[in-house]
Amino acid sequence: MVRSTTQIRRVPDPSRRSAGRSKTSTTFDVTILLIVVALVAGLGFGFSQAIRQWAATSLGFGWVPVGALGVAALLTLRYRPKLLAGYWRWWILAAVLVAIVVGALSYFRGPNGMLAAVSLGGRWGREIGGGYLPLGILRAVALILLAPLVLYPKRVGNLYLLVLNRLFRALKITSKYVGLKVYLSANYVARRIWPILDYRHLRRRLRRLSFRLLPVGAREGYSAAEEAPLGTSDEAGLDDLLQQADVSDGVFSDSVFSDTEDVEAEPAKNDAKPAKAVAFNAAKSKWKLPPLDLLMAAQPRTIPQTPLLQMAKLIESTLADHGVMVEVKDIKAGPRVVRFGLVPGWRQRRGPAGKEDAGEGTKIKVNSILDREKDLALALKTPDLRIEAPVPGEALVGLEVPSPTPAQVALRSLMDIPEFRKISSNGGLPIALGEDTGGNPVVTDLASLPHLLIAGATGSGKSVCLNSIVASLLFTKPPDQLRIVMVDPKRVELTPFNGIPHLISPVIVDVDEVNPALRALIAEMLRRYKLMEDVATRNIAGYNAKTKEPMPYLVLIVDELADLMMTGGFEMEQNLVRLAQLGRAVGIHLVLATQRPSVNVVTGLLKANVPARVAFAVASQVDSRVILDTVGAEKLLGKGDMLLLNNDSPKPRRVQGALVYDEEIDRVVEFWLQQKGPPLPVISLEEPPDLPDDQDEVDDRILDSARELALRNPRLSTSFLERRLRIGVQKATQVMEVLEEEGLAIPNY
Repeated sequence: MVRSTTQIRRVPDPSRRSAGRSKTSTTFDVTILLIVVALVAGLGFGFSQAIRQWAATSLGFGWVPVGALGVAALLTLRYRPKLLAGYWRWWILAAVLVAIVVGALSYFRGPNGMLAAVSLGGRWGREIGGGYLPLGILRAVALILLAPLVLYPKRVGNLYLLVLNRLFRALKITSKYVGLKVYLSANYVARRIWPILDYRHLRRRLRRLSFRLLPVGAREGYSAAEEAPLGTSDEAGLDDLLQQADVSDGVFSDSVFSDTEDVEAEPAKNDAKPAKAVAFNAAKSKWKLPPLDLLMAAQPRTIPQTPLLQMAKLIESTLADHGVMVEVKDIKAGPRVVRFGLVPGWRQRRGPAGKEDAGEGTKIKVNSILDREKDLALALKTPDLRIEAPVPGEALVGLEVPSPTPAQVALRSLMDIPEFRKISSNGGLPIALGEDTGGNPVVTDLASLPHLLIAGATGSGKSVCLNSIVASLLFTKPPDQLRIVMVDPKRVELTPFNGIPHLISPVIVDVDEVNPALRALIAEMLRRYKLMEDVATRNIAGYNAKTKEPMPYLVLIVDELADLMMTGGFEMEQNLVRLAQLGRAVGIHLVLATQRPSVNVVTGLLKANVPARVAFAVASQVDSRVILDTVGAEKLLGKGDMLLLNNDSPKPRRVQGALVYDEEIDRVVEFWLQQKGPPLPVISLEEPPDLPDDQDEVDDRILDSARELALRNPRLSTSFLERRLRIGVQKATQVMEVLEEEGLAIPNY
């Protein structure tokens, strides 16, 4: 006999829940009413005189703002209790303002009575205000400045740094050394204090502590919860793990009370596959590289084959209806694009009577496939088609169609492959770019490119690409092997990297400071050439192999090249071109990005010295030709879809860029901020000293050319002389002064 069991589940009754809730509210109202009745009764009986005297001498008129805040808090607790927890920072700010008001009342006395003996703010107000007006003002200012800093450390802290920077410039401090020391000291203190005050970092440390206190059996699930996608609840999962794990039988780790702060999860035991390393090896360096656990793990990706086969049949039938016989021989599905490999077929011969001949016929031309692009787009119901004819290295015509099941490319999946580790172990500068149309990872060595130009419209994925490049370098190179100079005129993309030890100086946000920094990099480049000449080496790898003091790589990253070219003019282009021409041998590499790929920004001389280029989605074929010297970038999908052109392929290669979140960048930056290593060699970005008088003088040839221009047009300008004579700003100013003294040029007042 089989016994069947039925599990009965109780469904909560909404009416009971509302009844319980109303009962709790009634109890709260009755309690408040009893407190008010007790206070009124106390005022009416023998305690009235003592209560009035205590109230007058303790706070005086300060009871008005304190009572208003208390009544507001009680009403909020009664009717909207969630507002107390959701806007707790605003309640703290309101309490600070009430304290400032009470302290200000303590400096005023009543005409007579008890308030004349103390103050309008009472004894408590005197304690808050200090009893001395300058001291009270200082306390009020300190509360006004420190309260927002404690509540919003990152946002308000960056604002304070910006104000201090502007203040130093407005005051025009005569001693650059003193000003720089004060700025760096304030920046150092801010970078050490604000992460402690930032509640996100405090929360992360509490989570690490809870991880240490977990039993060993529950750590695997907790590590999986740590790698959950962004947007999931952090608290959900920890209570479940504690309930599932038997704490009484668990064995606690020995590192619970250790001094180290970073805890690495134990790798799972698997006899078939060896455990992967969690961090790259920084050979001959005392700095510790960040582990890959700081990045999110790649989500499993499944590609259904049925829709792809249906699309292949639809492509063949659509072209056959127009007399173009093709056969889909190859299907490669990437993250966001599917590439169909088309093989042209044969057109049957027609006999005299219109019947098909038994012969093989003529081969279908490739141009006939290209002419049917719009018909294919109509049949596949998508305007985003791109035809590559032929595919490099294959006898196929590539038809690239948006994938019906798009997916994202995680940065961690690209960095955890043998090719990436091989570049890192060989001493190169590995950068992870993404995956191609076949789903193959695309990684390259920046040292072999040797420079990279990134261009595309707004929102196409340039900033994410820059973040993935910087993250790749930070994961593989310690600061004694790589130093970085960042230029960010927009002030929002690269400024989160401020404070990491790789930076030679804080991120340059003022365009006027870029040219002096470039001249300092040129001086550093010439110094390195002199050192290499002394030891008879040809590149930085040979120099580092022979000397005991190796030279680190230098990488210049510019977020918006258009702003620099507009303000710096020819001198900016001249400095960038010189660094691109001569910087490779001494380990100086450029990564330039712009959202306006025009011929005025991406000049021909600059393109000739930057062979590796990345083109994101652009608006027209003209912009695509400026970047890649060919069309195709105007048909990209955006959001990381790019065309990569380098020395490895004669044609641009389509790649889906890696996605790195801001939270991942914050974790990497925090790792480097908390690490203290040995002192680094000083590389100065200060402008090199002026040349001697005999080298700084304007030669006669330039003056003769300027005189001829002035005779034809007396109203000259320094910018006109820069363009026509191809000289810098300083030399153009000197030439203009000479022409004005000779009376050949009319001054522009």
